[in-house]
Amino acid sequence: MKKIYISLCLVLSGTWLSAQVQNYAIGDVIPDFTVTDLNGVEHSLYEYTAQGKYVLVDFFAHWCGPCANWAPTINEFYHKYGCNEGSVVVIAVELEGTNDQTHAFEEWAGIDDQNPFPAASGLDGGGAAVHAAYNIAAFPTYISVNPENVMMDNDIWPLTGVETLEAAFPDGALVEMACTVGVQEASNAGSSFTMAPNPARDMTQLLLANMTSGMLTTSVVDATGRMVLTRRDYVQAGAGMLTLDVAALQSGIYLVTAVHDGKAIGTSRLVIE
Repeated sequence: MKKIYISLCLVLSGTWLSAQVQNYAIGDVIPDFTVTDLNGVEHSLYEYTAQGKYVLVDFFAHWCGPCANWAPTINEFYHKYGCNEGSVVVIAVELEGTNDQTHAFEEWAGIDDQNPFPAASGLDGGGAAVHAAYNIAAFPTYISVNPENVMMDNDIWPLTGVETLEAAFPDGALVEMACTVGVQEASNAGSSFTMAPNPARDMTQLLLANMTSGMLTTSVVDATGRMVLTRRDYVQAGAGMLTLDVAALQSGIYLVTAVHDGKAIGTSRLVIE
């Protein structure tokens, strides 16, 4: 399936675009950007590269059929290399949709219950500004970036599978690893909250410590990585308590993640009886 181009006149005139990132070329140092994903977590390109990581950026639009067709392949790559905990990070940046439209895209692509790679919407997540800064000419556009912030490939296309993405990175850059945070391994260690009761039945409470005033996003995922509960609350400075209604959840082990003003403050395991 062909890519969808913004400017049909370029196609009709017979001018073929040699790069889909129009403002920068292979070998250029590209600018930093920060976006906020559907779970309220901020992602900054330069923060990842400063850690010595490579980055795969997926520029897409929520209405784009080819983007949805290849999203499972991007998700396979994301899982194969550690769900952003390893040597490479995957960031998806949407063009012009809301958070709800971008989540609907994940459902359309069939990845919403597969622990999907982080995606930032154009309107709510800041993706529109990144598209404008980079001047993206087609969807999807996949680029690879090295730890020196140099764009190695400005249009990884056509895809045949994960191997096409892998070929966009230097030999030895990618290290296979399992996703390191899962419901079985999670604990309260390092978290700014605890939960009680745990195990729980109908409800549990997040006991918050040393908080500053701001927005708290709480997400609950099941053992398959499917998000089953999410909520956003404004919290006041100091200690506090947030009640979660878990009566609709089936018995099992879940992963609870709390994000405060775009920064993850902890992940903990929750047992539902």
